Amino acid sequence: MQHERYVGYEIKALSNLLRRRLWGPADHPQSMLTEIEGVLIGYLCHSQGREIYQKDLERALCIRSSTASRLLKRLEDEGLVQRSMGVRDARMKRITPTLRAQALNQEAERRIAATEATLTRGISQEEIDQFLAIAEKLKQNLI
Repeated sequence: MQHERYVGYEIKALSNLLRRRLWGPADHPQSMLTEIEGVLIGYLCHSQGREIYQKDLERALCIRSSTASRLLKRLEDEGLVQRSMGVRDARMKRITPTLRAQALNQEAERRIAATEATLTRGISQEEIDQFLAIAEKLKQNLI
């Protein structure tokens, strides 16, 4: 009897393996962050030079306002982000990463690059491009 394979299951399995490799074990500096906190810090670090507000994070990370508020509060308490008066609108708080957050992000980028190299080993650029095109179609089907 042949076992049926599901696309969603394979994506979930890959996601679990990637999460384990990138966010564990507990002895590396990022272990103090949750996955979404690390992604948020990465987004801020890659957006330096632009004014980023909570609404921008909500849109970019596909998270709700309440989730963004809770995340930003925790990261601010941990000394990883700063909120300051915005230039465009003084009522809005501009969000910037601290030097500590930038250091954590550099370590995360090193781990991501190493994982990407392992993940794509033995796969041609054509196959990677094809996979990315299919992944985009899958995402659009769910939006």
